Amino acid sequence: MTKFKNREEAGRQLARELAKFQADSPLVMAILNGGVSVALPASQALKAPLLPVPMRSLHIPWNQDTIFGYVTHTGDLQLDQPLIGQVRLTPQQIRQIARKQHLGLKADLEAWGIAMPEAFRGLTALVIDDGMHSGWTMFSAIETLKQLGAHTVVPAVPVAHFRAHRFVARHCDEIVALSTEEIDLYQVGNYYEDFPDVSNEQAGHLLKVGGTSRQTAA
Repeated sequence: MTKFKNREEAGRQLARELAKFQADSPLVMAILNGGVSVALPASQALKAPLLPVPMRSLHIPWNQDTIFGYVTHTGDLQLDQPLIGQVRLTPQQIRQIARKQHLGLKADLEAWGIAMPEAFRGLTALVIDDGMHSGWTMFSAIETLKQLGAHTVVPAVPVAHFRAHRFVARHCDEIVALSTEEIDLYQVGNYYEDFPDVSNEQAGHLLKVGGTSRQTAA
C-alpha cells in the first residue's frame, strides 16, 4: 500500500506528475481545508498561482461527519439530493446552514486577503485535495470551477478510491492520481503517516505563504 509521510510530501510527489501542465500557465486550486497542505508544495514547484476552491462544506446538524453539500463564495449550492432525501433535511434547514457557511467562507477569504477572480474563462485549473473517498467533494469542486468558466479542469490527488476515480472521470478532462485503491474499507487518512486536521487558521496561513512565494518568485 502506498503511504505518504504527510500531505506536504504527497504534494511534492504530485507536482512531478503535474509538471506537464506547466506550459498551460495553470491555476492550482486547493480544496479547503486539507487540500491546501498538498497544493502549496505543488504550486511552488510549478510556480503557479495558488487559490482555494471557493466552496465550504455543509454538514448534517446531528452528524457533523456527514456532508450533504457545498456552498460557494457566490452563494451557489451543490447538493447531494439523494442524501438530503434520506436524512429528511428541510429546505429551511438547508438555507440556514448554507447561509452560515456562506458568510463564514466570505469572511475567511477576506481575512486571508484572497480576492477570487470574477471568472476563470479560458484557464486551466488543477484541483488538488489530499484524496478522494466518494468523489463527491471533487465533483462539487469541478462543477464550481466550470460555472466560473474554467476551460480545463484537472483533479489531482495522491490517492483515490477506484469508485471515486470512475465517478469523477465522467465530469472532468483528466485525472491525476498517484495511487488508486480498490479495498472496501477505504479511508484517505490510512495512506498518510501523519494526517492531522487542518483548521481554517492553518489553511489561511498556508494560502498566504503561497501568495508570498509567488511575489518572491516574481
